[in-house]
Amino acid sequence: MNRQTLWYLQQVDLFEGISDEEMMQLAGKIVERECLKKELLYTPFDEGDVIYILKKGEVTLYYSHYGKRLIIDVLKPGSIFGNIGFKEGNNTHFAEVTADAYVCTLKVEDFLKVIKAKPELMMKLIKVMSAQLSDYEAKLKSGLFDAKEKILDYLERKEAKENSGILNKLFGVKSKMTHEVLAQHTGLSRETVTRAIRDLKKEGVVKVVDGRLELSG
Repeated sequence: MNRQTLWYLQQVDLFEGISDEEMMQLAGKIVERECLKKELLYTPFDEGDVIYILKKGEVTLYYSHYGKRLIIDVLKPGSIFGNIGFKEGNNTHFAEVTADAYVCTLKVEDFLKVIKAKPELMMKLIKVMSAQLSDYEAKLKSGLFDAKEKILDYLERKEAKENSGILNKLFGVKSKMTHEVLAQHTGLSRETVTRAIRDLKKEGVVKVVDGRLELSG
C-alpha cells in the first residue's frame, strides 16, 4: 500500500487517530478499484458481505418502488456504506455510481475483527451512523413541508454535505441537478418541481450557476 492510499484512509472520520502501523494492517485487507458512472455497486438481491469506502466521485443510494426511483442519499468522498441488513433478506436498496468513482472494499468479517481489536472504533462508528440517521430524519421531516420548502431543505442539506470533509472538498463532485433527479430526491412530481423552482427563482431564493441549482446569497 502506498503513502497516498494511507493518507486517504486516514482522512475518513471513522479511522481518525489510528496509528500508521494499525492502518497498514487494515489496508492489507482492503481491495481498491475504479468504478464508472452508472455502474451498480450492489442491488437488493446481492449478498451484503462487503463494506465500501468512497475515495473519489459520487455514489447514490436509492429504492426502486414500482419503477419509480426514490433517492435515499448521495454519498461523497469519505463515506462508508454497504447493503448490510440486520436480518436475512432485509437489503432493500441499490447503490449506483453517479460520477466516476474510486472505492475501497473490505469484507464484513475483516471489518468486525478490526472493531473487536479496537473497541473505540465502535463508538466512532455509532457517531457516524447517528449523523447519517439525523440527516435521514431531517429528510423525512421535510415530507411535512410544501413543495418549495422541500426543495430548499434539500438544497441546504446538499450544500452542507458538499462543503464538509477534506476528501470531499478535494475529490468530491458537484453534479448538475435536473428537475427529474430533484423530484427523486424530494418525492415530488417533475411538474411540481418545475413550478416550484420557477417561483423560487422569481422570489430570488435560488439561482442557476453553471447549470446547477443553488441557494442565493
